[in-house]
Amino acid sequence: MRAYTKFYITPKGERAARSGHPWVYAEEITRTEGEYQNGDLVDVVTGKGKYLGTGFVNDHSKIRVRLLSYNANDRFDEAFFERRVRYAVDYRKTVMPGADFACCRLIFGEADGFPGLTVDRFDDVLVAQVLSLGMERHKNQIFSLLLRVLREMGERVKGVYERND
Repeated sequence: MRAYTKFYITPKGERAARSGHPWVYAEEITRTEGEYQNGDLVDVVTGKGKYLGTGFVNDHSKIRVRLLSYNANDRFDEAFFERRVRYAVDYRKTVMPGADFACCRLIFGEADGFPGLTVDRFDDVLVAQVLSLGMERHKNQIFSLLLRVLREMGERVKGVYERND
């Protein structure tokens, strides 16, 4: 049994989520079941209660839920985030080999499964921007994983500079 609050959404929201859209807008939510705080993980379900995804909620945004996963079996532990970090970094190293890897976007938000997080690499410095409350809560863990993964690959990184508006 999942312990997350359920957010029931409209048929329009269902179609968007099923097609991979990473956001659930406030006007697409018909009701909620359970209690939550902003930044918590919540389950997004159809009007009949069928699971669609899990994401970070924020009542102060028109994007009410930023979907993190479409798999009901995912556990959002360190191993989950490490898999995501490794996949993003490995992908960039593959498509941007050699010197290009030293200056590139390592994490590109929703495209890499990190809603509201962007991380750019400028040689030995990573520059991060956090744009969602859920990512704000997990950023230190993700930054540590990112540094570890890069250093394991033999990459020299001095640290992470966070640039938020």
